[in-house]
Amino acid sequence: MINGFVHHYPDFIVLTKAGKVVVIETKGDHLDNDDSRKKLQLGQKWANKAGDKYKYFMVFNTNPIAGARGLDEFLKMLRDM
Repeated sequence: MINGFVHHYPDFIVLTKAGKVVVIETKGDHLDNDDSRKKLQLGQKWANKAGDKYKYFMVFNTNPIAGARGLDEFLKMLRDM
Protein backbone atom coordinates (compact mmCIF):
# COMPACT_ATOMS: atom_id res chain seq x y z
CA MET A 1 0.00 0.00 0.00
CA ILE A 2 1.10 3.55 -0.73
CA ASN A 3 -0.25 5.50 2.22
CA GLY A 4 -1.03 9.17 1.72
CA PHE A 5 -4.03 11.42 1.36
CA VAL A 6 -5.74 8.32 -0.10
CA HIS A 7 -4.92 4.66 0.52
CA HIS A 8 -3.58 3.21 -2.71
CA TYR A 9 -3.11 -0.51 -3.36
CA PRO A 10 -1.30 -0.86 -6.72
CA ASP A 11 -1.93 -4.04 -8.69
CA PHE A 12 1.61 -5.15 -9.53
CA ILE A 13 5.20 -4.72 -8.39
CA VAL A 14 7.83 -5.70 -10.96
CA LEU A 15 11.59 -5.99 -10.46
CA THR A 16 13.38 -5.50 -13.79
CA LYS A 17 16.62 -7.20 -14.75
CA ALA A 18 18.28 -3.79 -14.37
CA GLY A 19 17.16 -3.66 -10.72
CA LYS A 20 14.38 -1.09 -11.06
CA VAL A 21 11.22 -1.52 -8.99
CA VAL A 22 8.15 -0.73 -11.10
CA VAL A 23 4.81 -0.24 -9.33
CA ILE A 24 1.82 -0.56 -11.66
CA GLU A 25 -1.82 0.42 -11.18
CA THR A 26 -4.06 -0.87 -13.97
CA LYS A 27 -7.37 0.77 -14.85
CA GLY A 28 -10.20 0.11 -17.24
CA ASP A 29 -11.02 3.04 -19.49
CA HIS A 30 -14.27 3.62 -17.57
CA LEU A 31 -12.27 4.54 -14.42
CA ASP A 32 -11.20 8.00 -15.57
CA ASN A 33 -12.42 9.69 -12.38
CA ASP A 34 -11.18 11.83 -9.49
CA ASP A 35 -10.18 8.75 -7.46
CA SER A 36 -7.85 7.65 -10.27
CA ARG A 37 -6.38 11.16 -10.55
CA LYS A 38 -5.69 11.22 -6.79
CA LYS A 39 -4.04 7.80 -6.91
CA LEU A 40 -1.93 8.85 -9.91
CA GLN A 41 -0.80 11.97 -8.08
CA LEU A 42 0.11 9.95 -4.98
CA GLY A 43 1.95 7.28 -6.97
CA GLN A 44 3.98 9.86 -8.87
CA LYS A 45 4.88 11.67 -5.64
CA TRP A 46 5.96 8.36 -4.06
CA ALA A 47 8.19 7.53 -7.05
CA ASN A 48 9.78 11.00 -7.00
CA LYS A 49 10.58 10.68 -3.28
CA ALA A 50 11.71 7.03 -3.52
CA GLY A 51 14.56 7.69 -5.97
CA ASP A 52 15.71 6.76 -9.46
CA LYS A 53 15.44 3.03 -8.86
CA TYR A 54 11.65 3.25 -8.34
CA LYS A 55 9.01 3.91 -10.99
CA TYR A 56 5.23 4.27 -10.82
CA PHE A 57 2.81 3.90 -13.70
CA MET A 58 -0.96 4.07 -13.97
CA VAL A 59 -1.96 2.16 -17.08
CA PHE A 60 -5.28 2.39 -18.90
CA ASN A 61 -6.27 0.00 -21.68
CA THR A 62 -6.58 2.59 -24.45
CA ASN A 63 -7.70 5.99 -23.11
CA PRO A 64 -5.39 7.19 -20.28
CA ILE A 65 -6.02 10.24 -18.13
CA ALA A 66 -3.39 13.00 -18.16
CA GLY A 67 -0.15 11.67 -16.67
CA ALA A 68 -1.10 8.00 -17.09
CA ARG A 69 -0.12 5.67 -19.96
CA GLY A 70 -1.95 3.57 -22.49
CA LEU A 71 -1.21 -0.16 -22.41
CA ASP A 72 0.79 -0.26 -25.66
CA GLU A 73 2.92 2.73 -24.65
CA PHE A 74 3.55 1.26 -21.19
CA LEU A 75 4.58 -2.17 -22.53
CA LYS A 76 7.12 -0.51 -24.84
CA MET A 77 8.50 1.53 -21.93
CA LEU A 78 8.72 -1.57 -19.72
CA ARG A 79 10.64 -3.48 -22.42
CA ASP A 80 13.10 -0.58 -22.66
CA MET A 81 13.82 -0.50 -18.91
